[in-house]
Amino acid sequence: MSRPGSRLLADAIRRAMSSAGRASTSGGPSGGPWTGASSPITRRDSVEMGAPRSLRSPQGTTTFSQQSQHWQQTLSEPLMMRSLRTLGLRVNHPMMGGQATKDRISSSSKGIHTSTPTKKSRDKKAMPVYPPNTPPTKINPRPRGVEPPITPWDAGRANHPETWGKAGGGMPAFTPTSQLKKRKNYHKRCAFIMQTLEHEKMTEIAATSPVVPFRPGDVVRVKVEVLENRRRANNFTGVCIARRNRGMGSTFTLRTVLANAPVERTFPLYSPTIKEFEVLERRKVRRGKLYYLRDKPLRFSRV
Repeated sequence: MSRPGSRLLADAIRRAMSSAGRASTSGGPSGGPWTGASSPITRRDSVEMGAPRSLRSPQGTTTFSQQSQHWQQTLSEPLMMRSLRTLGLRVNHPMMGGQATKDRISSSSKGIHTSTPTKKSRDKKAMPVYPPNTPPTKINPRPRGVEPPITPWDAGRANHPETWGKAGGGMPAFTPTSQLKKRKNYHKRCAFIMQTLEHEKMTEIAATSPVVPFRPGDVVRVKVEVLENRRRANNFTGVCIARRNRGMGSTFTLRTVLANAPVERTFPLYSPTIKEFEVLERRKVRRGKLYYLRDKPLRFSRV
């Protein structure tokens, strides 16, 4: 019997069982394998069920007990068991030598699987996180604050306090030309002057900046003052995916998921509009730029 025929047979058995239950409850006569099964099945129902032509009554109407006796002799046992399982009934049935029950089959029943097991995803649910008490020396890349790096002349003075370096090239940019031990062209002198001014300004801002040492992979919450909105402060929380060190033009980028859509926002590191800065957690990464998160599922960017 084809698969559609099995479904029609299952529907017919369901209707017969429901009518049999009503008949047994009301105290009706009992007959056939199902207790109280006295509901008639018409010729049309037997045709829709896919019953053999020899079982279709020419009178147009026959009792369910008569039909069930023919089905018990004609239909194979595996087909009937499959039909009963499709209905959600237990296989312990009078046609199979047991007693009929209407208990539903749960997914935890032994030997019967009502649902297909789902495959476990190979991707991790989220990025691993460093424990809260991990020392900064064991975190890679290491967290870094907003303090400006050491200047070339400071490095030269630390190496050779008297000569400002091996060739005297580490002398400050504002040293008069007559006192230079190593002559520099004007383009280099001007670049050193701009670097000195930036260094002084960065040192001044770092003394009062709320930015704490952080690194790519940290989940950061920033409170930024919006000048266009009457200087009201808004919070933005995201995972740092990049940090760009360019002196006063240094920036950092945070990535998060809002309304099931990825959002990236870049903030100036030395901006006076940053009012609060907090590192919520440190995730384990091995790169300085986490642009690969753009190709990962959104769960890796959630905070």
